[in-house]
Amino acid sequence: MGLAERKEMAAFKKDSFAPKVAELKEAAGGADIQVTLDEASFTTVAAIQMISNGIFDRLIDDMKYVCNDDVGKEAVRDGIKTLHIVHKDEPGFTLDLTGGTLTVRAKVDGSIGEDLPGYGDYKDLMLKKL
Repeated sequence: MGLAERKEMAAFKKDSFAPKVAELKEAAGGADIQVTLDEASFTTVAAIQMISNGIFDRLIDDMKYVCNDDVGKEAVRDGIKTLHIVHKDEPGFTLDLTGGTLTVRAKVDGSIGEDLPGYGDYKDLMLKKL
């Protein structure tokens, strides 16, 4: 991670990270989900700039769907304790929910639907794994 990427990550953490985490927790019915970033994996400014829209916004939308009733809220509270976000340089994405950790590995500066989870991808995973 070069200077440009470190500066972009610092700006993201200062300006956007906390509000996005708060929005995620609200969408999750108040679940206390901790969010971690594999900062060293973010090798481009474009990837850092896409965290809010490319990762958080889609997850928040799907989380609202899953948590639209008490059953969904309870499942998320019990089943997701941590969100871990990893950027990868190779095309494609993977979602995994194991041991209370939802791990997103994606080419964050790639295209939505191919390199990034699209709307519905998180929902499908949660409905299957929670």
